This record gives sequence, C-alpha cells and structure tokens, in this order.
Amino acid sequence: MTETVVHVTTLEQWKSVLDVWFKQGYEWVTGGKKYKEEYFTEEYTRYLNLFGTDISKTSIRLPSEFIEYSEFMEQQKGDKKMAMVYEVSQSVFDELQMIKAHEGTSLIGAITWNAQFIKSIEVGNKAILRYLADDPAIEFKVKEPLYRLWRADGDDRIYMRLNDFGTPIWTAHKDNTFTAPLEEIKKWKTPAWDVEKAD
Repeated sequence: MTETVVHVTTLEQWKSVLDVWFKQGYEWVTGGKKYKEEYFTEEYTRYLNLFGTDISKTSIRLPSEFIEYSEFMEQQKGDKKMAMVYEVSQSVFDELQMIKAHEGTSLIGAITWNAQFIKSIEVGNKAILRYLADDPAIEFKVKEPLYRLWRADGDDRIYMRLNDFGTPIWTAHKDNTFTAPLEEIKKWKTPAWDVEKAD
C-alpha cells in the first residue's frame, strides 16, 4: 500500500488536501468526511497522512518522508483528466471502436476508409481524430437511449407530453413528446401507454 504525507501550514491548505481525498472516496480512519479543524489546532499536527484508503493526522514533528502542500497540489493537476466527453449512440460508439482498433490496416488507412462516416458525426472531425489517436483529453461514451410513451388504445398515434405544470397531457406531434431514459419513463407508464424508443 502506498502512503502519502502532506505538510500543510494553514487551515485552508488542510481543508484543500482533505477536499481532494474526500472527492477520491477516502475518509478518516475513524470514519467520515469532515474537516476536523480541531485536529489542525493541535500542536505538531500539520501533516495529513493517506495510507491505503484511510486519512489520519500525523503528530510527528517531521515525518521521514513527506511532501509540501504546493507539490501535492501540482501532482493533482497532473493527475486530473480534464477530458471533453462526447455522447454518441451505441452504433456510432461501436463504429469508432472498430476504426480505433484499425485491425489489418494503419490508423490513417482506417480513418481514410471511414472518412464519410467520421464526417457525418456531429461532434466535429478534430475531436474524433484526437480520440482515434488516443488523446486522453477526449472521451466518447454511449448516450443513454431515450424513450417516449404512446397511447395504446387509439387508432391514431398519440404521444404523452408534460404541460407547464408537469401534468401529463397528449399530443399528436412526435417532436413535442416527453422523452426520458427508460427508468424515468417507467414511472409514468400505465396500461393505457406503451413505450417506444425515441432515437
């Protein structure tokens, strides 16, 4: 297990280090995710210690190995993935994965062969090309599919929509329908309504 000891000199630095670790899912060895300012006010407790998944204060005046607050924050900048995330349909995502794998050809060849498809994606060619070249600043993920409800007991296709007060009403226009992920749509479903994919 790795151990990190960070030396802080102000309460703001103390809270800042804890913010980073709390966001990463770590908590105090005694449990919880509070700043525990009272620890900072104790003599010689200007060291925060992360060991495994537990945070503790170090009351040793000079731990054998520690890093200064500024160095710790600089490391965080390097570790952060400030990735732009683009959502696409499952079929587009699968196609991008096939191009990225470029089995049997070079990446340039795969891009050239699939140029029309790449151009048709609304994200923009530059982002796609960076993604295909394994740029960690660009990510693609599958967009959660959306669904809508239509009236099952009528001759015409009638769809559910929500009025300004959030009350369900009906419409004949598909473009004005209430769409949502499947879990949310299921909350509105009754025997009178059937579910269909919206995109």
